[in-house]
Formats: sequence, C-alpha cells, structure tokens
Amino acid sequence: MENRMMKTSRRTGRSRAMVWAGLLILGNATSGLAQSGDFGGSFDPGAGTVTPLPPPIIPPAGGGDFGGSFDDGGSIPTPSPVVAAVPTPTPAPTPPVVGGGDFGPEGGSFEPPVPDGGGGIVVVPAPPQPTPVNPTPAPQPPQVDPQIAAFEQRDFGVPPTADLRPGQFHGPTPTTAPGARTVGTEALLQAITGGTRMIMIDVLGGQYSLPGAMMAPAMARPGSFGDQIQQQTAQWLGQLSGGDPTIPIVIFCSGPECWLSYNAVLRAVAAGYGNVYWYRGGTDAWQLAGLPLRPAGF
Repeated sequence: MENRMMKTSRRTGRSRAMVWAGLLILGNATSGLAQSGDFGGSFDPGAGTVTPLPPPIIPPAGGGDFGGSFDDGGSIPTPSPVVAAVPTPTPAPTPPVVGGGDFGPEGGSFEPPVPDGGGGIVVVPAPPQPTPVNPTPAPQPPQVDPQIAAFEQRDFGVPPTADLRPGQFHGPTPTTAPGARTVGTEALLQAITGGTRMIMIDVLGGQYSLPGAMMAPAMARPGSFGDQIQQQTAQWLGQLSGGDPTIPIVIFCSGPECWLSYNAVLRAVAAGYGNVYWYRGGTDAWQLAGLPLRPAGF
C-alpha cells in the first residue's frame, strides 16, 4: 500500500514539473512575437502596455458608384431601402367593334372580333347568304285556242226547252239547258288536270271518248221524266255518285249540233242532281283542241 502511494506521488511531481516547464517556454515565445512587429503591434517603452490599432476603414457597401458614403464621424450610414421600380403594365387597346355601331348594323347581328395570333384583330365576315332561289312558278292552266271556244259557244238562235226532244237529234241546239250549266273545253280541261272529282258521261255511244268517261246512250232517249228510262237513270246515277246529289256530273255527245246530250242533261236534273254540266262542244271540240280520245268503255 505504501509502495503504491509513493509511486503515485512521484508521478504527480513529475507531471507538475512538466507543466511548469511548458508555461515557461510559451511565455518566452509570446514576448518575442510582440517585439517583432510582424502583425503591426508595438509596446510603449514607458508604460509597457500594448498600443491598440486604429479602427479599420470599411469601404461603403457596394462602392461609391451607387451613392453609398460615410459621414465625418467615420460611421457607416444606414442605407435607405432600395425599392425596385415595377413597370406599370400598359393596358391593351380596346379592339374596335365590328359590325358598325354599338349593336351592329341595323337588322343584322353583332360579330365579335377574333385575335389573329399576332396582336391584331381579324374581322369575321358575316356568313354568306344563300342566293334566293326563285320559287317554282305555278303551272299555268291549259290554254285552248279562242276559235275552239267560238265553235262550242256558237249560238244558233234556238231557245232552250225543258222538254225531251222526241227525234231529229242532229241539229242546232240551244246554248243553255234548264237546271244545268254549260261548260267549255278549257274549263273542263282545267278541272280534269286539277283532279276535280266528277262523273263524265258520254251518251253518243261511239268507239272513242274522253278519258275516264262512262258510256250511257240510254239516257238520251226520248220519253217522259216518269218513264222506265228515267227510273234507270236515277238508279244508275245513284250508284256512280254514292248517293251524293252535289257531285259534279258532266254530260256530252258529238258537238253543238247534237240533241242527245241535251236530253240526258234534262234527265239528270230531273233525277235531283244540282251540279249538272253540259259540255256542248263534245268530242268535236275536244279533238279540235288537240286533246286525245281513248277507247270507249261502259
């Protein structure tokens, strides 16, 4: 135990001696540096104190070219805050209104301008208007030569009669028949081409007749309005008209000098039909007008 304590004491003594020796060497080195003047320092010979170095001169921030300076006291002035100038954006020019006026041309629509990609304004033209197409003119009604009308309206000076003619069926006829209306070729042709619903009856009994005509020569026979022919006439017309007494019925024969159609007209009126037409010109006027005939049928 005693040996250990003695060893420790010897080690401590040697350590202390080494520390003191290091401090002595460091003091000598520092004294030499202070006297050499390599760092600008010097000793006052009288007082033995270190003379402080003058305050360093600090150049103005950013150099004198940017307005920085020092005052007489050598202090650095507090620079004023520098505010970057932000350019005020120039408003874009208002594009002109296209179309004339605030609301466009009178009676037209406003077309907005469209940018062309280069800063300009492209005027949008109004869409082309379709070229007006002339409407298809209405078909003109068929015209018949005035000479045909003069032929079928020829007046022989024969007065109309309400009686059935007993015989001599070829001869001049009156221009009108009681209870019926006389119709010419032009008016009849217009009714046919116009699609008028009517019944046409041919009482001549020939091989050719007007298109769509029914053959009924028996209606032209003489007699009275109470005979069997009259009864058959009423029954037959009833079937054709479907019992409609207002349907137009057109009766004809060869021409203005044929009494057969005159007798048949009187029988149709007597049967109670109110729209009976006498086509006085007949097949002769129809052919003179250049209109076609068709094979006759009952």
